[in-house]
Amino acid sequence: MTLSTIGIAGLTALTQLAALASSGGTLATSSVGFFNEPEPMVVAEVREYTVPELIDELSDHYDVDGAVALDIARCESHLRQYNKNGSVLRGEKNSSDVGVFQINEKYHLERSRKAGFDIYTTAGNVGYAMWLMARDGDRHWHWSEKCWG
Repeated sequence: MTLSTIGIAGLTALTQLAALASSGGTLATSSVGFFNEPEPMVVAEVREYTVPELIDELSDHYDVDGAVALDIARCESHLRQYNKNGSVLRGEKNSSDVGVFQINEKYHLERSRKAGFDIYTTAGNVGYAMWLMARDGDRHWHWSEKCWG
């Protein structure tokens, strides 16, 4: 199963469902074609993606430099979306910064939702960051550039 087979929405859905699936489970999915063309049924293994795997997949999809994205995520959050108690990781200097890429709620929450991303989930946070990088480069992370640049 590749990103090109299931698409970005499918990857996001599978990643979010993985937390609910039992070990080794499968999920039957299908896609809707244009003009009601029949699409073959796809069976995908439901599994959790590590943050580096997710960054790798989504950076390829958005044609973003995955190595830079991974370095930014390491600096921003040490590749974490959640705290040990299960709450969403927030910035130490700015509590409006959220998750793996420390996406700022004040500036990006509405935009991320309009683009179809939930920055409070790992897949949504990473997906929105890759979407942003594809449009704006790494300028949203210039404050941490001394760490990753």
